Amino acid sequence: MAMVRSQNGRRADIVAQSIHELCAEDAESVAQFNERLARAGVTFRFPTSPADLVRSPESREEPYQRAYVLSVDSVVRGGYILKSERLFAGEAELAAGNYQLPLSEGIIARQYAMVGLQLLKDALRRQPRLYCLGMGGMSRPLPQMLKRLSWDVSEVPFLFRIEDPSAFRREIRWLRQRNRLRLLLDTAYYSGMLSAVVRGGRLRRRLTRIKIPADASIDSVRSLPGEIDETFQRLRNRYGLVADRSAEAMRLKLPIQDSRLRRLILSRNGRVDGWIVFSVSQLENHTQFGDMTLGCLIDGMASGDDVHVLIANACREIESCGCHLVVSNQTHPTWITALERQGFFKGPSNFVLALSPPLAEARSAAGCAHFNRADGDGPINL
Repeated sequence: MAMVRSQNGRRADIVAQSIHELCAEDAESVAQFNERLARAGVTFRFPTSPADLVRSPESREEPYQRAYVLSVDSVVRGGYILKSERLFAGEAELAAGNYQLPLSEGIIARQYAMVGLQLLKDALRRQPRLYCLGMGGMSRPLPQMLKRLSWDVSEVPFLFRIEDPSAFRREIRWLRQRNRLRLLLDTAYYSGMLSAVVRGGRLRRRLTRIKIPADASIDSVRSLPGEIDETFQRLRNRYGLVADRSAEAMRLKLPIQDSRLRRLILSRNGRVDGWIVFSVSQLENHTQFGDMTLGCLIDGMASGDDVHVLIANACREIESCGCHLVVSNQTHPTWITALERQGFFKGPSNFVLALSPPLAEARSAAGCAHFNRADGDGPINL
């Protein structure tokens, strides 16, 4: 039994409530739920069928994604997706879950205000080690609720590098929608200051160019090879709390069918010592970036010096593609330092990481964490 609010604002017992795994019989009710949210301006849509979820490889014992719906009197009023994950903290391997796409009719109808909390409690009952990633910023309802429930909630640093000052000034909607910031941006552009910063950064990078070590090579590959399994086992302790970065996991998270994705591997004497994945996307009417050509450094794994080499080479490839802007979201200090060395600046982030108390404890013990756009929902909208 759960408490929801009646139309007159008083609390009322709803006995005929259930939370169950999404099944084919739910399709019509979920479609109606999506339609009610859409009429209120909500753009997210919950999957209507288990067939809409990401399939797991046959070798995995647990499904990659499961969806659950909350029904009140046989009418779907909310739902969430639980993605199975393997996380590592030092030598420990942790079964965990990513809490995805929680949708509640409580955002449009007060009598269902408690549905969101009921969904989260159900997910925690199934998997206490949960994390959420993305969520649109710290001020959004979900991260605010998680903070009240003693989760560790923090912004994932956003780093950016301008490649084309003219396109950036014209298309960066987040700045142009704010009068004061738009004025500052236009002043910096028309005074030549913005172009000078971009040219100065390129000159610095040419003068301090990071070269590929003599004993190493960097190659572009269509798919990350199985050898990165050994790389992950060898390096994972340096990354603190980190999700599975095996070849199988990365092929699932970053599939080769995604034409935006490019992959580089760094090798020595036939051994893979590091890798990086980046994307090049021609955006159209993007909420933040308009119609820019966007480069994004998504994910990777290497030792400290090799991180710098891989990021420098990925940035050179992105620059050669004519990108107007390059961005990345990273939590690991080594990756942040390497990006800053390549002329990236930190900006306001709408990408938030929330760890349930057991995972927050694991990160604290491990000392750091490696989360980025490959985790959670993956590199969507970039």
